[in-house]
Amino acid sequence: MRYKNTKEFVIIRLDEDEEIIGSLCTICKKEKIQSALVSGIGALKKAEIGHYNKEKMYDREKIEGYLEIISLSGNITLLDSKPSAHVHAALGPKNFNIVGGHLFNGIVGPTCEITLIPLGIRIRRKPDEKTKLNLQSF
Repeated sequence: MRYKNTKEFVIIRLDEDEEIIGSLCTICKKEKIQSALVSGIGALKKAEIGHYNKEKMYDREKIEGYLEIISLSGNITLLDSKPSAHVHAALGPKNFNIVGGHLFNGIVGPTCEITLIPLGIRIRRKPDEKTKLNLQSF
């Protein structure tokens, strides 16, 4: 993992076999970033994505093989005072049928380029009784 913090942006390059979600949280912890926007492109060799299901939280699917990252977007907030990445991905497998959803984890292969835009405010996540999700709280 390589990154450069300009204070306005954090430019990140993840390499083969690095995990996206954990890497984002590690960088935010090191750089004391409490909230940020996430945008990225690149490729994965493995991913676990989900689709929200009101009855059981998420339907999950693991995907393997070369997956072009068509779009990676989301945010960083605080959950239990620690950085938490909420990221969605649109992925393009070799059959050109795009799949996407909530990204639970993604293993990079061969590279992933991500930009964080720190928001300069503290945004927390708190459990919501109705949805059972950890929603943003200002």
